[in-house]
Amino acid sequence: MPSAQNAALFLSAVLAAFLSLVHAVPAYSGLAELSETSGDEVQDVEGKSPLSERQKWHLMARDLHRDVKTLRDQQFERDFRETVNMTAYEGVRITTPLLTPSDGCLSRNFSADLCLSRIYSILSWYEENWSLIENENLTSSLVKDIKRGTKRLLEAINSQLQIADGGVDQISRAPLSVRSAWMRKTTTHSILFNFTSVMIDTCRAVHYMSKRKAAHRAKDTKRPADWSSDKN
Repeated sequence: MPSAQNAALFLSAVLAAFLSLVHAVPAYSGLAELSETSGDEVQDVEGKSPLSERQKWHLMARDLHRDVKTLRDQQFERDFRETVNMTAYEGVRITTPLLTPSDGCLSRNFSADLCLSRIYSILSWYEENWSLIENENLTSSLVKDIKRGTKRLLEAINSQLQIADGGVDQISRAPLSVRSAWMRKTTTHSILFNFTSVMIDTCRAVHYMSKRKAAHRAKDTKRPADWSSDKN
C-alpha cells in the first residue's frame, strides 16, 4: 500500500508540474511570427482614435501580409502536396522584386521617401502580375481581397509621394513566361512566396515610420515646457 500511495503522489506531482508549464507557454499568432521575422514588435493600434496616416498604412500592410501568406500556404499545399517544406523549392523559384538593404527601409540607413518609393514600385509589379494568380483557381475571396488591399496601399502611399507616371524606379515589365503546368505552379509559388517576404519588410518599415513620427510628435509637444523651464 505505501508504494501505491507513493506512486499516486508522484503522478499527481508530475501532472501538476505539466499543467503549470502548459499555462506558462505563451500563445503565438501569425502577427507574432511577423514580429519575429521583421525584428520589430507589431504595434496593436486597433481601437485607438484617431489613427495617424502611418498607423492606417500599418494596418493595411498587416492585413495584406496575412492574406498573401494564407494564399501562399494554400497554393503550396494544393500544388506540392508531397512536400511539407518550402525550402525544397528554393532552386526552382523565379526571381521577383524584393526589398533590399539599399532601399532605405532599415533603421541604420532609413530614408522615408526612398523606402516608400521602392515599396510603391515593388507593389506595383505584383499588382500588374496578379492576373497570373487570378487564373489559378485559388480561393477567390482571398485573391480579390489581396488585389483590393494592394490597390488601397498603393493609393495611400501615392497620396503622400504624389508619384507621377514614370516617376519611380522602373522594374522590368517583361511578361512572365509560363510554358507548362509545372512552370505555372512554380511561378505562382514564387510570386506568393516573395510577395509575403515583401509584405513582412513593408510592415516593418511602415511600423518604424509610425514610431518615428510618434516620437517626433512627443518631442515637439514637450518643447514649450522645456523652453519655459530653461528661461526660469
